[in-house]
Amino acid sequence: MKFLHTSDWHLGKGLHGHDLTGAQQVAIDSVIDLAIDRKVDAFVIAGDVFDRAFPSVEDVRRFNKALTRIHQAGIPIVCIAGNHDEGARLAAFMNLLDTSVTIVGENRQVGEAVVLVDEHGPVVFYPLPYLDPDAARRDLAPEGGPLLARSHEAVVSEGMRRVRADLEERQQADPTTRAVVVAHAFVVKGTETPEELLGEQSESERDISIGGVPSVPTGVFDGVHYVALGHLHGRRTVSLMAPMVRYSGSLLRYSISEADHIKSVTIVEIDADGTCTIDEVPVPQPAGMARLRGDLADLISDTHASHHDDYVEILLTDARLPDNYLAQLGTRFTRILRAVPDRGPAAWAGAGDAAGSPIHAVTPLDTLRNFYAESRGEELTEAMERILVDVLERAQPGGEG
Repeated sequence: MKFLHTSDWHLGKGLHGHDLTGAQQVAIDSVIDLAIDRKVDAFVIAGDVFDRAFPSVEDVRRFNKALTRIHQAGIPIVCIAGNHDEGARLAAFMNLLDTSVTIVGENRQVGEAVVLVDEHGPVVFYPLPYLDPDAARRDLAPEGGPLLARSHEAVVSEGMRRVRADLEERQQADPTTRAVVVAHAFVVKGTETPEELLGEQSESERDISIGGVPSVPTGVFDGVHYVALGHLHGRRTVSLMAPMVRYSGSLLRYSISEADHIKSVTIVEIDADGTCTIDEVPVPQPAGMARLRGDLADLISDTHASHHDDYVEILLTDARLPDNYLAQLGTRFTRILRAVPDRGPAAWAGAGDAAGSPIHAVTPLDTLRNFYAESRGEELTEAMERILVDVLERAQPGGEG
């Protein structure tokens, strides 16, 4: 069986005031063209379809148009909600076109199976949407039993327990059954820690730390053959050993920390014995991306001509700058994200350090959580956090896109 694995479309996201709507549409069309040309047997979207919990009507229409085109090509769809999506809203697309369109966004759907068949037997897809520990530890707890631990590992482990229970029954009935899990989480190898993986994270990925335990080890997914992941924006194979655990990466470059990313989707072929092989296919990008440093005279010369149409962040080393330095830069660079004087490491504050690694600090949402807890004596609910996140994102630079 052959299927396409993509994730993190982030429909509605802008880039420091630059509209990405057209670029997103070109990229989506190219991915659907690829799926049709390669005659894939399934189209998998591993979360973060939208950038906001409450997407615009136009973005909803774009997603519906994409689903319709894939469906009309006769390709079954398996899609899950990510941490940027509002699960129940995304799940509302479920079966609008046909039962071959499966969209899972709610905790109660965990453990449900999508069964496809090739010449070797069944291939079962298990969609695991982003599981927010505060809600999932209650929703997935055994009836009458204690709540699950407040961590991503605990709730995903319970989801996988349900997956394995269902898969065991199916494999007893038909030993040729193979399994694919579609999940949205920060997954690490058994020997890795989140701190060691800072370079893998992007500034545009929302922090999903809950209770100080943001990661899920690959061992949680034992027992299946392929794990199609979403969340990290860089393509990455976390594990080559069974199961193969892989991030396809985001549709476009959504922050300067992704300047060196090659954006792609993954074509996965799963053999009769469950062995998986992959083919990474690049996705067209609207422009390159770079972080430049130098004095104004150097920057507006032809030295950086190769970047004149790229998305650029610029650090100026001049001791003094003319009042019109931004206008001068604008005559040479068509897609400036930021241009700031060099004032040491703090110059890049809020946009990562010079090496491209994110700067971690207390987030505005953390401040709001703490304020609410101290003033009300209780924690924010999941619904309240979704509203606050949406408001915060709209207030950020580029958030209007």
